[in-house]
Amino acid sequence: MGVMVHDILHHVDHTNWSSPGDFLLAAGQPASPDLLIDQPNWSLYTLDRPTASALFVELPPELDLAHSAFVYNDQHRLARRVMVVPFDQLASLAARVTPPEKVIFLFSIGRCGSTLASNVLNEVPGVWGLSEPDAYSRLIMANYSDDQRLGYPRDQVVELIRACTTLLFRPPAARKATVLAVKFRSQALFHADLYHQALPEAACVFLYRDALGWANSFYRMARQYGFPPVLTGDRRRAMWNAVTAAEDLALLRPYVDIDSAEVPMEDAFAPGWACNMAEYSSHLRAGVPFLALRYNEMNRDRVASLSHLFRHCGLPPEQATRATAAFDHDSQAGTLVSRDNGVDGLAPAQLARLRQILARHPRFGDPDKLLPDIYTAQPE
Repeated sequence: MGVMVHDILHHVDHTNWSSPGDFLLAAGQPASPDLLIDQPNWSLYTLDRPTASALFVELPPELDLAHSAFVYNDQHRLARRVMVVPFDQLASLAARVTPPEKVIFLFSIGRCGSTLASNVLNEVPGVWGLSEPDAYSRLIMANYSDDQRLGYPRDQVVELIRACTTLLFRPPAARKATVLAVKFRSQALFHADLYHQALPEAACVFLYRDALGWANSFYRMARQYGFPPVLTGDRRRAMWNAVTAAEDLALLRPYVDIDSAEVPMEDAFAPGWACNMAEYSSHLRAGVPFLALRYNEMNRDRVASLSHLFRHCGLPPEQATRATAAFDHDSQAGTLVSRDNGVDGLAPAQLARLRQILARHPRFGDPDKLLPDIYTAQPE
């Protein structure tokens, strides 16, 4: 199969990861891959495992995706045409474009200021930061059941990460960017080793938050998306998948009665938070060179925290004061998960229950635990 370009007949509503099904496409026309090289407003959108192809969308030339709270949303909303490129052509195409001089990967537990951190980095001249470009999600979370939950063989995942990262770097000329910062969906933490293997020189950052603050924010987001306070059936599995990238549900058993027909939503948060802390610690021990940045300190000690972040990422620390301007705006304004979404958080009794459940964890029972990184104490 060669490169094909399709007109879009209809934009299909979607609330999940990007997918080829997000568009109703007209019959395709053969095209030269040079179109992708010569026209920088083609943007990598998603990957399609069944057809072994990548989908790029044609966007308005003036659009700067650095301003998008979630890149995949604006790509979907503003797409004009779709280009389908076979996987076996991606590496050769990537070799023909100018790669970023530096790459920054932002991993997180979610609901911890990670979009804010992306906006902070965009305040630094020369950086082009993207919040949740979704091809990565389809790449390593397409299928949880085979090849250790990878949708593709490991070597192919690593090769595709390299090619996709280079092909994703298409900043507007006016930005004069040489650095690409990618903020992933939270589930990417569970595959951080693959990103490090693909791009070992990339700066890796893990953003997190105290357990109670995180759970309260996640609860408000989940309620906004229609999750009930008490989970049953598929909703229970869906919540656990969202929090832990589909880790084994049995991990809940020491803390929650997983055989019960109904589970209060907050019961999944304590072991879910601990599961993410353990996953981060495992990657740190395995050699992923993380900086751990907690939202509590980032928000309280802004200049000091950002200076540390910038030094870790090879950026000028003196830009930290200027970059605090990003705190003046709701980084997710206009989305369902905006700061003022009008949804109540966890009640005091729910927070007390969450704290009680978390206390049973042998390593991460403290909701205010500070994580080590490459700059602090030896990892556990």
